[in-house]
Amino acid sequence: MPFYDPETMEQKLAGASYSTSEGVWVDGERVIFGVINKPAGTGSRPHRHPNEQFIFVQQGSLQAMIDGERKTVGKGGIIHIPANSLHSMVATDDEDVIFIVAKDTTWQIEGVAEDDSSYGAYIGEGADASVAARFRDIAEKGSG
Repeated sequence: MPFYDPETMEQKLAGASYSTSEGVWVDGERVIFGVINKPAGTGSRPHRHPNEQFIFVQQGSLQAMIDGERKTVGKGGIIHIPANSLHSMVATDDEDVIFIVAKDTTWQIEGVAEDDSSYGAYIGEGADASVAARFRDIAEKGSG
């Protein structure tokens, strides 16, 4: 199917074992392309994947870390994550983040958390209480 409407597609978690990313994506022959949301004050723990990734921030700001380099990237910014780079993306406390993601298909949409001793996304102090509770519940169900 060549045409997709993100508004009618089923929302899925992308990396529930380490991230609050949730959205829609299409797996093409060579590219995974999607629209992802991260609630304010939440995000991913450091993780890696063997596929290259690009992020285009449509709304809000991401506190990005790639191989130890940190930068806050706002609306209109592009982030390039080379294959196998240790990285994390956390939405700032002031608003939810919506971003476009593109990854090559040598791997899947999800990565592998660097610290596998715990299960669950990054939940900051500025996260909405109901959002924090939802993702803590996901972590409890996933780790059991």
